Amino acid sequence: MTDGSENSQTTIAKNDERLGTGNSSDPAVRLLAVLEQEYPTLLPRLSAHLRSQEAAADALHDTYLKLRSGPAVSDVRQPRAYLYRMAINLALNSMRRAARTASVDKAELEAVPDAAPDPERAALASREMEHAIAALHQLPPKSRAIFLARWRDEKANEEIAVAFGMHKRSVQKDLARTELHLRRLLGRMRHE
Repeated sequence: MTDGSENSQTTIAKNDERLGTGNSSDPAVRLLAVLEQEYPTLLPRLSAHLRSQEAAADALHDTYLKLRSGPAVSDVRQPRAYLYRMAINLALNSMRRAARTASVDKAELEAVPDAAPDPERAALASREMEHAIAALHQLPPKSRAIFLARWRDEKANEEIAVAFGMHKRSVQKDLARTELHLRRLLGRMRHE
């Protein structure tokens, strides 16, 4: 019976030869050797954890690629546990990426209503806005100024009363008359 560390050392030496690293002390190369040796053990364990043998194989392949890319790895005390956790993390990252870019059936996408107004509604809205502006210009200057101070500038009735030298109740009455006049005028224009 051979010692597991001898087996690991032999595999590391073979990897060192194959990768051209000589007798490497690079932890990434050593992890690659452990990955190769422990693959038959890691695959079923990961398959059970991820509930898919295909996902487990992809995760181990991603782990291999990550280690081949030469990441900065310090000495690892438990290489098999490190590789297992690395594979799980890479699989989870892959699943998150896939969830963000989930594809939607084109028919479902076309069934979603478009919130943007169609050209006819946009033209009607534009026409109504023109009518509203025309109606505002038909008001007496003081009533127009009070109305705009309230609804455009969002001033309180008290502020408007002080600015125009009026009582608060007078401002309220003027606003009510102006709004009623504008509604009637806009209603007539809408039906023209």
